[in-house]
Amino acid sequence: MICLAWLKTLADTYDVHAEQAGVIKDGQPVLLPISHSTFNAQIEVTLDADGNFVDAKKLEKGNDAVTIIPVTEDSAARSSGIAPHPLCDKLCYIAGDYTAYTGDNKESYFDAYMEQLQDWEESEYASPAVWAISRYLEKKSLVHDLVTSNVLALDDSGRLTDRTKIQNLGQTGAAVRFIVYGPDIPEVWKNQGLYDKYSAYYQQRAGEKNLCYASGKIESCSDKHPSKIRNSGDKAKLISGNDESGFTYRGRFLSKGQAVSVGYEVSQKAHNALRWLIQKQGYTRDESAIVTWIVNRDMQLPDIMKDSANSFGDIDDFDDWDFLGTSSIDKKDTGKQFAEQFNNAVNGYAAKLKSEDRAAVIALEAATTGRLSVVYYDEMGAIQYIDAVRSWQQHCKWRRTVTVGKAEEERKKITCECTPSPGDMALAAFGVQRSEWLEADAKLIRSTVKRLLPCITKKGGKIPEDMIRAAARRASMPQTMSEFVWYNDVLCVVCAMLRYRYEMEGNKMDDFLKDNINDRSVLFGRLLAVYDYMEQLAMFERDENGKVVERRTTNAKRYWNAYSRRPAKTFETIKQNLVPYERKLSNYAVMKFEEWSGEIMKHLAAAGYSNVALSEMYLPGYYLQMDYMRQAFQKKEQ
Repeated sequence: MICLAWLKTLADTYDVHAEQAGVIKDGQPVLLPISHSTFNAQIEVTLDADGNFVDAKKLEKGNDAVTIIPVTEDSAARSSGIAPHPLCDKLCYIAGDYTAYTGDNKESYFDAYMEQLQDWEESEYASPAVWAISRYLEKKSLVHDLVTSNVLALDDSGRLTDRTKIQNLGQTGAAVRFIVYGPDIPEVWKNQGLYDKYSAYYQQRAGEKNLCYASGKIESCSDKHPSKIRNSGDKAKLISGNDESGFTYRGRFLSKGQAVSVGYEVSQKAHNALRWLIQKQGYTRDESAIVTWIVNRDMQLPDIMKDSANSFGDIDDFDDWDFLGTSSIDKKDTGKQFAEQFNNAVNGYAAKLKSEDRAAVIALEAATTGRLSVVYYDEMGAIQYIDAVRSWQQHCKWRRTVTVGKAEEERKKITCECTPSPGDMALAAFGVQRSEWLEADAKLIRSTVKRLLPCITKKGGKIPEDMIRAAARRASMPQTMSEFVWYNDVLCVVCAMLRYRYEMEGNKMDDFLKDNINDRSVLFGRLLAVYDYMEQLAMFERDENGKVVERRTTNAKRYWNAYSRRPAKTFETIKQNLVPYERKLSNYAVMKFEEWSGEIMKHLAAAGYSNVALSEMYLPGYYLQMDYMRQAFQKKEQ
């Protein structure tokens, strides 16, 4: 049997937020009611309570054009044939005079629409707005009224022409929504009572009952499921079986109902909840979508697709997030203060979780043009989930520069220890700098991010070794990138990944240099840092304030890739090239560099001074030795 646990979980989520269904708030995604969808309206028609035409206008493209409409199973899934929406629809369905003004015979479309609308109107679930719209459209004067109001334009022969566009769409294909003045809310797409009446009306017309694979109950099932999951223009579906002549289910089942059977109500709730969650708090990039949420109550979860410094930034009640704007912060120690405040805030957030809270994460990806696939799904206790995320952020971190802050005007760059986002890691492993930032193939980034999800949600999960090796190779080619991109977006990121692996093996990064005093790769990395920093101090020209005026590529950077593969031989070349630069150093600097290099060479002699290629661990050895030396010189200057 196909596992549809994610459908049941999403349907449960819908029930938790059911009171928000159809509630429209400025700038907020809308949780759609059952048996409803959205379309972009191009024309708005205003009627009075008796069904008389009052006014009409064109709608500009934007959020205001997105309209909630009642739909049937057939109309929500229509791509061809006659399948009218019950209330708001395109001109060819609702205009009785469409054929007269276009010459395109759509009488059957109008008749099907009116038959459906009148059936609703005559039921116990009708409303004054439905009655008024039905009375008006019976007059078959919609196109005439729109032309008279200068909303539609006719050509010289008196025909409706597509040369005139509305929202870049030919006017014959325009979609219409209604305002009806009367006892109800005039905008029918904002009328909560109308939503409820249509949902009740349509569900009482339910068809054959069967076993729902998601709920385990006998209920009215559907074989036509909603689209528009990732956005309003998305036609891809998660569940589809309309390939009657291909290989969707043939050869294994006699009918598609044997392959999977999902209740109509469960399907509507699940798809509407998923769409809402993605729009509200999901990560979308290219053709993928990833979202995490708490199933049983309205509480936000950290965004695992962002770096740790920003992962809690969208949580409304996340405490201590405004300290970056205070004047009391020590500008020289932003990273440390940020870490302390951030950890306090995370602990405060975690304390609000309850033992019964459930967390879920789902990742979707385009399988074909019209199909979506669930490439990752997991569900666990919310406390367990947060514990896994905190473990990930605690162990997979490195000091780097990030932009933090909620509001755009408050965002600023700080340097602190933080966990890179999965996207950062994917770019560090496979990215190429063609402009200002790293770029990579979208499909490759999607597949890499997908592989990292279990590392975050499963405490102790391992980062794939091939990904670490790929990132280490990129870090071994500093000349292919700008200095900042190489250092901040590649070197620091791969060091974070290596730290995670190192600490998951039971080690601590705090004493990395001391604990690895006999590791030749770490020692060679430290030696590379000594000679790189020596050349930087001797070569870089600085102004009177100590700021670097001219920065050139050091020998260490030029020979870096060769050094990682043949360290002993390449080191001799780097050392010889640095002889002229040593004369420019102060006596103190010469003494310190000789002290550091001498100590490292003493240990290398025992560990293996050879041309065997270095492991990835030479990179944190380089970084930490460089950081140690910079601090030593800063203390001397102070």
